[in-house]
Amino acid sequence: MGVGILSGTKVLVGDNDTKSQLKQRGFGEDEENAHVLSLIEAVYLTEEGKLDVMKGDDKLSLDDMIKLGAETEEEFYNKYIVYKDLRKRGITVRSGLKFGTDFRLYDRGVNVGEGHSKQLVHVVPEEYTCSFPELARSLRLAKTVNKDMIYAIVDEESDVTYYLVDRLRI
Repeated sequence: MGVGILSGTKVLVGDNDTKSQLKQRGFGEDEENAHVLSLIEAVYLTEEGKLDVMKGDDKLSLDDMIKLGAETEEEFYNKYIVYKDLRKRGITVRSGLKFGTDFRLYDRGVNVGEGHSKQLVHVVPEEYTCSFPELARSLRLAKTVNKDMIYAIVDEESDVTYYLVDRLRI
């Protein structure tokens, strides 16, 4: 099991063996002297028993990490539910922040940096509503970067339903 150090809302992993395993499985990014995981990645790895996260001398519990995420990021728990579901399906999931959405997805077997993501995922609660212009903007952005737009709807039982949003030209 690897060990990571909490630094703000990121988790730093310094051990070379752990860094190599994480990188091979599509987790985190190399930065200077450490491999950096997002909090969502660290929560997933902790729940899977693959990572212990330390804050000073204290080992953080899964609940502590989820609470920290909820305090620092809107809809963190729903995003985590979707992240976990996608990872369990064997999909490599990365941040979609630079595309104005929650996640970008890589096909199975495609290493991040060697291929391109094909889909963007926007996570919303079941009661979410949006206007057609808002929906059109997100779809237009996805199409501009040659990606499909998927809305992941999380219900109150934490079940996820995925909707592929596309436009039809007649």
